[in-house]
Amino acid sequence: MGTAVIGEGGKVHVAQTTVEMVIEGGHRPALVQGLRELWAFREVIWAFAERDTRLKYKQAALGVAWAAIQPLAFLAIFFIVFGHVARVSGGGVSYPAFALAALVPWFFVQTAVSFGAQSLLMDAALVRKVYFPREAPILGAVLSAGLDFAIGLGLLLVLGPVLGTRVSWTVLFAVPLWLILAVLASGTALTLGALNVYYRDFRYALPLILQLWMFASPVAYPLSAVPERWKAAYILVNPLTGILDSFRRTVAEGQPPDLRLVAISAGVACVIAYGGYWVFKRMEPGFAETI
Repeated sequence: MGTAVIGEGGKVHVAQTTVEMVIEGGHRPALVQGLRELWAFREVIWAFAERDTRLKYKQAALGVAWAAIQPLAFLAIFFIVFGHVARVSGGGVSYPAFALAALVPWFFVQTAVSFGAQSLLMDAALVRKVYFPREAPILGAVLSAGLDFAIGLGLLLVLGPVLGTRVSWTVLFAVPLWLILAVLASGTALTLGALNVYYRDFRYALPLILQLWMFASPVAYPLSAVPERWKAAYILVNPLTGILDSFRRTVAEGQPPDLRLVAISAGVACVIAYGGYWVFKRMEPGFAETI
């Protein structure tokens, strides 16, 4: 007897179905088979995304306004520390416009990875009792973070001209760039989510990992600050680099993205997503017993 998960009113309910399923012990499904199953359970992923969005802001007095407050708070800190004290240049635009254009996509990645990596533990009761693709809560968390990105992008488009951005048709590149970010965030969250089930230390290490990742990415400083001899390795090791730089160019500076950087970052993001999914499926058989 199979089951389906349906989100309603901020909760996840279980509805019985008449589909008979045979699960062979010790058998790990192929990645292609897993992707087909994910597509069949796409409504379940969407239900988790809706539930996460509702629960995230349900008892918050400011609600979804937090999606705008967080990048603005960091913008104020960056403006004082990097814009005035360190005097980091924003290139062709003001430093506030320069920083905000990178903070918006960064906070999407941070939120998606943070909530995605912990989603299996938060849904431990469902994992133990109900069958659904174990990736569903993680991918639902990534989709839920998309709302924060949309709010942040809207904030950037409204405040951008005031801060000094050059708004043009190139802002349309924000959507495909977000898709690459979602692929990267999903692969990272799948890996950390699986490891978090077996090694709870990752729950405490995750904030530190994300903080280090932010300062290792061109969020507060431009990509040009990296020495030329290290730039290629820097982009390969941190695929977020090319996306943040391209997002800044298209949304803040009104220029087309550097397609070479986008291609490299997209390629590495796909490799990370594939590797993360492979690790997840390898570790998946023991989730219900361990969680």
